[in-house]
Amino acid sequence: MKRLLFLVLLFVSFAATAQKAAGLWRGRFTSVSILQQEVSYTYELLIFQNGDSLTGYSYSTITTGAFYAVCEIKGRVYDDYMVVTEKKTLYQNPPEPEGDMQSHILFFTSDNNEVTGEWKETTKRQLQMLVETGKTFLKKEEDPTKSGLLKILEKKEVIKVADPNVKIPIVNSDSIKLASRQKEILQTIESTADSVTIELYDDGLLDGDSVSVFYNNHILLNNILLSDKAIKQTIHLPLTNEGIIISMFAENEGSIPPNTGLLIIREGDKRYEVRFSSDKKKSAAVLLRKK
Repeated sequence: MKRLLFLVLLFVSFAATAQKAAGLWRGRFTSVSILQQEVSYTYELLIFQNGDSLTGYSYSTITTGAFYAVCEIKGRVYDDYMVVTEKKTLYQNPPEPEGDMQSHILFFTSDNNEVTGEWKETTKRQLQMLVETGKTFLKKEEDPTKSGLLKILEKKEVIKVADPNVKIPIVNSDSIKLASRQKEILQTIESTADSVTIELYDDGLLDGDSVSVFYNNHILLNNILLSDKAIKQTIHLPLTNEGIIISMFAENEGSIPPNTGLLIIREGDKRYEVRFSSDKKKSAAVLLRKK
């Protein structure tokens, strides 16, 4: 019963803290295997987040760059930790019939900028005696130019994949940009309407703030200059109650940091005002969902 109560409390409180998982993480992992203890592995995660569900990509390589693998990941985030599991190998060099995949349990530090934890292998080979395990150490990365994962995902040319019959998914570079910063959900708005209208203004002094507006991980308005004149957009709400996240990504911080604005959401005669602040570390967001 105590365990059940603890899980219930976790799910009740996730909305206030769960967005810390989104973004780009870089670091390393080690192995307890005697044969692998001297090998230095680099590891990266690019995480997209919707509620407590996680999707994205992982990247592992030997420091020399002689080998790398990019996998599709899925996971879930809780109050003080997240679980991320590699589901499918997308790209691998050199190509092999099947790649080694891992599952990681990662615990956040108090500032949410680092995670440490353990991993275990999820693809045990036929003649393999023991499942490989080890430790993981990652930090939030604010400079995307340092990422080997992003360089691979942004390449226009097709990279060899483990299975030549698997089509490589198209990665939207705008969604990669969004995931590089933490989302901060300022307000949750429930609506009975099928659609709402949003209006965007600069908040206070007009100082040249520009933002891109995202509908979940897809760009809605690209690099718009905020002013005292409304920029309007109609948004259709999904029928499910999972909702959508509208994010304001700061393209700059104007002449007076940070980037600030006013978001007005209209649903018929109802009006909601959300004053937001975004910078190079976080994007302000609003959760919209059907009642």
